[in-house]
Amino acid sequence: MREQTYDAIVIGAGLGGLLSAAQLLQRGKRVVVLERLPHCGGRFTAKTYQGVQVSTGAVHMVPFGSSGVLAGMLRRLRIPHHFFDADVFASFYVHGKQYRSRGLLGTFRFLGLRQSFLFTRIGYLMFFRRLPQAERNLPFDAWLARHIDVKRNRELTAFFERITRFALSLELSQVTVAEAIQTTKNMLRYGAPGIVEGGCAALTTELERRLLEQGTELRLRNEVMEILSTDGHVSGVRTRDKANREETMINAPLVVSDIGPRATNALLNNRQLTQAQVLKHHEEISLVDMLGTIPNGTRSEKEVPLAVAQGLKVHILSDVSLIPHKGIMYCLDTRRIAGMVQPTNCDPRLAPPGKHLLISHQVMQSENIEEATWLEMR
Repeated sequence: MREQTYDAIVIGAGLGGLLSAAQLLQRGKRVVVLERLPHCGGRFTAKTYQGVQVSTGAVHMVPFGSSGVLAGMLRRLRIPHHFFDADVFASFYVHGKQYRSRGLLGTFRFLGLRQSFLFTRIGYLMFFRRLPQAERNLPFDAWLARHIDVKRNRELTAFFERITRFALSLELSQVTVAEAIQTTKNMLRYGAPGIVEGGCAALTTELERRLLEQGTELRLRNEVMEILSTDGHVSGVRTRDKANREETMINAPLVVSDIGPRATNALLNNRQLTQAQVLKHHEEISLVDMLGTIPNGTRSEKEVPLAVAQGLKVHILSDVSLIPHKGIMYCLDTRRIAGMVQPTNCDPRLAPPGKHLLISHQVMQSENIEEATWLEMR
């Protein structure tokens, strides 16, 4: 078995892995990036299909646009990019009509007097009252039900549901009150998501180019078999080239994993998980249980289990424009679709000339991808 040494190893060449490598490179580290797929980008790239930029994960958007943390990081790394900021807070499709909202007060137009009052009260409880410690880890849906009649106030409940589903690919029952409050604060502080000029692939392609240009070693089709440790400290990885099956031991005092907590934990125990195993619903456990920090039996019944975010997108080509702005249209009275975006409003090159690209997003409600796709279209 070959043996090599680097300052740092990055597992996974998705957006997070590429950014991690760029940060380490900026600090003068010798970095190797290991990716099991034949391309970089992970869930933040795109494939061209019949002239359409079909994204692999993200809807050609980044959180908070040019005001967000990602944009700031790219500026510090001097990575060329351009984000089109949203010109609205959002629009809301409800009762057969689309309501365009430049700010939160615009929601009053479809919420009505009673629900607008309750919305204001919920806002006070979230932002102006100190959250009791006992409520911090409550599931947000349970907390919301304590303060409003969720069945009677369907539009208000759907407002929180759809934003959570679209932004996090999670249900309200899978998000704690503290997380919901922090996410909402960030949204109000930094603004709505922005569209990436050129789509997802443009950004990760530029990151890949910059890393290679500055000496990072990028190994595609390389599968990490095990994260190695010595005396309780990470010491490197054991990797296998998928082309020739040759194994290599790479030593490094720093290993950054961008493949998720479950897959990372498996590698620490000399196991590999398939994507299907990672996404199993019945394997929902708390993070501390998964890492072996506390016994399973000591977990509180009110603790929100660690849930894998699972979203489903459908790309639709339309001859007519359906969304008259550069932001998200949340769908409040649909059964499954949380929201839609029309990224060609910002960059027409994402679709063939004369066409509009619409991307719908929903939380996966079935482990059968074909069934979920069919249900999405209903």
